[in-house]
Amino acid sequence: MASMRAMRVRRPAGVIAATMAVAVMAGCSAGAPQAEEAGASTRYSGDEELLQVIRPSFSGPDDIAAVALVADGEVRTAFVRADAETRFEIGSITKTFTGLLLAEAIERGEVALDDPLGIHLDLDDAPVADVTLGALATHQSGLPIFPSDPEWQQEAAALDAEGKDAVDETLDELLALARAEQLPNDPTTAYSNFGAALAGQALAAAAGTEYRDILAERILEPLGLEDTSLPIEDDDHVKGLAQGFTGDRRKADPSTLGAFAPAGGIVTTVEDLARYAQGVIDGPYAGSAALEPNPFGDGDYGYFWALSSRGDRDLVSHDGMTTGFTSALLIDRTAGTAAIVFVNRSSRPVHEVARDLLGQVD
Repeated sequence: MASMRAMRVRRPAGVIAATMAVAVMAGCSAGAPQAEEAGASTRYSGDEELLQVIRPSFSGPDDIAAVALVADGEVRTAFVRADAETRFEIGSITKTFTGLLLAEAIERGEVALDDPLGIHLDLDDAPVADVTLGALATHQSGLPIFPSDPEWQQEAAALDAEGKDAVDETLDELLALARAEQLPNDPTTAYSNFGAALAGQALAAAAGTEYRDILAERILEPLGLEDTSLPIEDDDHVKGLAQGFTGDRRKADPSTLGAFAPAGGIVTTVEDLARYAQGVIDGPYAGSAALEPNPFGDGDYGYFWALSSRGDRDLVSHDGMTTGFTSALLIDRTAGTAAIVFVNRSSRPVHEVARDLLGQVD
């Protein structure tokens, strides 16, 4: 595996003392212009070129945002009413971590891509027991995005109306819902949080531990992601988490996804995710099979990573959304660059902002 260069984050010398929630610290690369310090009322901070890109998108009264641009081994950052320690829920970007864990589990001999779920999870003789890890990783399992059980759907709708997460099942409850699913005879590509959760739990079972433990041992700790966590239960409080808002501007409760956590439960900072991106660009995950076309798919997915191209450049990416947050991670593997966008409101067009940020180093 490639060795990972140390990530350099350049910040302005001063830290602005804010009377609002937190002090504002900005990151930037050498020579990049900085946002002007304007005292306690400062909304925007960090790299001025990045701020010019994001201001039109994040100008709402409740907007809290953080972005990063990774290039040449350095990270430039910019913030809206946030700082380097502000944490955000990254939703389905979590699936990319699950994809890397799948690739590593295959290398370790713990699982195979064509393993049916029933080898690793207690699914009896239910149809889902025959679904392979490879099919799950390309969203071709036939599983719906969430459980189709009518009672579950009704409860989920009620929770969503209150600004709460619809999923917080225990592992036993997740498996019971999976056993009840009737799958199509000829499944096509259909995005499935349900499937990603089952894949992550299968990897944990194969390793003889819990998902949170293999995530920490195999990715978070090796990369030094000290500000990244996986809250699972309601009492897993996350220090520094921004207040999230629903798409219609209602306050959202923090996400605790229970056994669904492998599909979307990670909370992190923009600098930690920048370290993660660098691990994919030229670090220990640069050659991961998770980043290559999955033989179970049609070329659009690796192992939970979305694959695309721009001209002669190979891109890998994933967006994320929870009840109160939207996020995007876009990596240009050819150029060795990455853009990260976090905002504290669901249903925001963050992927477009990430593309615009990457345009700063084209």
